[in-house]
Amino acid sequence: MADSNSLILELRQKTGAGFMDCKKALTESNGKVEDALTILRKKGLADAAKRAARTMKEGKVGCLVNAGGGAIVEVSCETDFVARTPDFEALVTKLAEKTAAGTLSNPEGAKDDIAPLIAKLGENITLRRLERFPAQKDRFVGAYVHHGGKIGALIEMAAPGDAAKSDVIAALSKEILLQIVGFSPRYLKREEVPADVIAKEKEIHAEVLRKEGKPDAAIAKIVEGKINKLFYQAFCLLDQLSVRDNKTPVSKLIEDAGKQLGQPVTVTRFARYQVGE
Repeated sequence: MADSNSLILELRQKTGAGFMDCKKALTESNGKVEDALTILRKKGLADAAKRAARTMKEGKVGCLVNAGGGAIVEVSCETDFVARTPDFEALVTKLAEKTAAGTLSNPEGAKDDIAPLIAKLGENITLRRLERFPAQKDRFVGAYVHHGGKIGALIEMAAPGDAAKSDVIAALSKEILLQIVGFSPRYLKREEVPADVIAKEKEIHAEVLRKEGKPDAAIAKIVEGKINKLFYQAFCLLDQLSVRDNKTPVSKLIEDAGKQLGQPVTVTRFARYQVGE
């Protein structure tokens, strides 16, 4: 192909597509720029750079649980109109299925599935993030999507033997998924909170108390109380008060389920996605 670099540059200027995509299209078209442009348009790659500059504040969260485990994905687009189309919803489902099956492990891997829809709908679309909880022995994986696909959550719970597949665990997982979606915990338990995050919270509360005129001798104790109530109870799932009655800690619900089954029950991890968050 004569002067291939100049042809690639010309095609990039016309389409905004990536270097390698332009090179492949020119090779496929035997160096004919217009034919290469058509190839890129069919693949949804033309004007990709221009689309990428447009803000993607909309989209959907998709969750799926099957024999392979569970998955949660967030697919972003520019407008709510596109997010509500059957084509977009089908894409979200497809990417969730691939993630749950373990055949999709990073957003870049969704490029070929997304490109045709970009070409069809004319909006920038991307797989923003994904997570998979693979099926394991003594594990239960549950999922929940709320608010028209704007928020979703995935949970993994552990219990010995058949207890993990019991109705008790299934019912408990639904309740905790509602908790996760509604109360937005950042961490599973207080031990997971980074030390620097707690140190910063303590510093902020201590400074406020000093300005209020609290004696230095009392500040440390007051700060500990505020961290327990205002931070751990707000952001750690196991410390949160249940959505059921706003009185019972989530940890107590899990403990009670374990007593009912006669087996220890634990929440091992969770993921919460909200569009644009």
